[in-house]
Amino acid sequence: MNTKHSKKEHLEAAASHHEQAGRLHREASRHFEDGKDFAHAAHQAMLAHGHTLHAIDRANEALKHHAGAPLAVPTADGPADSHAGAAQHHAIAAELHEQAARHLRNAVKHFDEDRGAVAHDTQLALSLALRGLFHGNEAAKQHVAALRDKDPAKNTT
Repeated sequence: MNTKHSKKEHLEAAASHHEQAGRLHREASRHFEDGKDFAHAAHQAMLAHGHTLHAIDRANEALKHHAGAPLAVPTADGPADSHAGAAQHHAIAAELHEQAARHLRNAVKHFDEDRGAVAHDTQLALSLALRGLFHGNEAAKQHVAALRDKDPAKNTT
């Protein structure tokens, strides 16, 4: 397999992982919004987290030979202190992953014609992925805090 073909496959795999992460974050968000089945929502969130890490890894593999600016994780878009806040963070993460997937699909579409556009779209996707990862982490923090508030006897801090 040549390097060019391999990079394109990495971009396609990254897009697929972002699509999966987006779907799983949407499901977790719905569970939190409904106010039930928090264990299943947490499971969906963990699966989304894994897909996010795979997507970031695949995109980084595709970009190995392209120079780019370092990526930074942004601050939260308005934290909340309840399961409703976790639902909001999951919904934001889902949207960010869906945007990242669209950028990666666009990069694949232009792979043979415009390497600059490929690098640009891939960098945007990585930035969105890191923001999605951040929001997934914030949702997890809020879920854990809500569990502690619900049962202070389990609070070990």
